[in-house]
Amino acid sequence: MIPSTTVDVWGPLTMALLASMTQALGISLQRRSHLTHAHFETALYRQPMWVIGFLVYTISNIVGSTCSIGYLPLVILAPIGAMGLVFNAIFARWVLGEPFSARTIQGTTLIVLGAMLVAGFGVVPEPSHTLQDLITLYKRPAFIFYFAVIELLTCLGLLGTHIVEYGMNSGYQGGIYNHPDLKMWLGISFGVLGANISSQAMLFAKSGLELLILTVFHGENQFIYPLTWVLVAALVFTAVLQLYYLNRGVQLCDTIILVPLNFCSFNVSCLFNSLVYYNQWDRLFWWQVVAVLVGIAILVCGVLVISWQPLDRRPDYSVKPTHEEDTQPWKRSKTDPDERTTLLHS
Repeated sequence: MIPSTTVDVWGPLTMALLASMTQALGISLQRRSHLTHAHFETALYRQPMWVIGFLVYTISNIVGSTCSIGYLPLVILAPIGAMGLVFNAIFARWVLGEPFSARTIQGTTLIVLGAMLVAGFGVVPEPSHTLQDLITLYKRPAFIFYFAVIELLTCLGLLGTHIVEYGMNSGYQGGIYNHPDLKMWLGISFGVLGANISSQAMLFAKSGLELLILTVFHGENQFIYPLTWVLVAALVFTAVLQLYYLNRGVQLCDTIILVPLNFCSFNVSCLFNSLVYYNQWDRLFWWQVVAVLVGIAILVCGVLVISWQPLDRRPDYSVKPTHEEDTQPWKRSKTDPDERTTLLHS
């Protein structure tokens, strides 16, 4: 007879796997919508494919996070995260027409192996905390210094990325603006920085879930304190911000490259955020750090194997400009640097 604890896992596990698959589908649909409307300044909410992809990703992300945080043991989370990257590679082929060569299979295998190491050994369990415990943790000098540095680096990174993107869209020449992969690197920057913001949202979500459990199941109402609602507001703000920058990354970079790096950055950020915030350095063993570092190296190698392979000719999903736009090229999208560069030098 199967123990009830094992039976109870199958429902959340199935939901988490379905959520992982639909997240990959949602990101791929958003990417294809960006490619389809590459020549036009079409608002995102007027792109049905993007709206569907965004809703699919957001809803499945909420469902997947709920199952992962509340119901599944840590030993199961690593394979689920790795399966999400496999689904991402599959939908990149089916939806986006990405080349699926032998090197793609090799790279995806490395990515999955690295993801399992990062997610499997990069998690440290923590006990429940009351609001007073969280306040004490917030006041620690190590936490204040760490997050001040993280927030400063994140803001500087986003500022620098926005400045370079503005120069690219304005048709600047010389230096990094002549690099053929500039769009890809900007997308990676948005995706990695967005993953850091997402890890902060996860930290706020864990804190909020602890307070909610104490309120509902232990009869200790934690929502009578203003700081609790500050945590809720911070969760909403960081969740929306990370969705925005993930979308910016998808707009500029192929999902088969962006998503694994986003996944890796998210897990590593979550690990160090938890270690500093919950003061759990004594719970982290040296072999866990080695396993995480090896996983990061393997995952990055997998991404490089995929990104450096010769690209086959991909389907052209973009909508062709109309006759009016052919004769009046200034009406084309400002986000297309190649067309603007031709205009400036013609």
